[in-house]
Amino acid sequence: METVNKVYEIRIPWDNQKEYWWNELCADIVEVFGLPGDRYTSHPFSDYMLFYFKSKKDFHLCQILVSDKI
Repeated sequence: METVNKVYEIRIPWDNQKEYWWNELCADIVEVFGLPGDRYTSHPFSDYMLFYFKSKKDFHLCQILVSDKI
């Protein structure tokens, strides 16, 4: 039997945000979850940035963390 790991996705739109806004948002995420790799990965796109979390707990915590910023 093959085990498939579920990934939880958070999409944060750029929406013409200022540079400092993104710096603060990314700093908050790194401060709580560490650098990308162990607990999450991130991928920028032209209109948004995706954060993929490996655990449901971290996914929900990040939703709360960024909820006042987006």
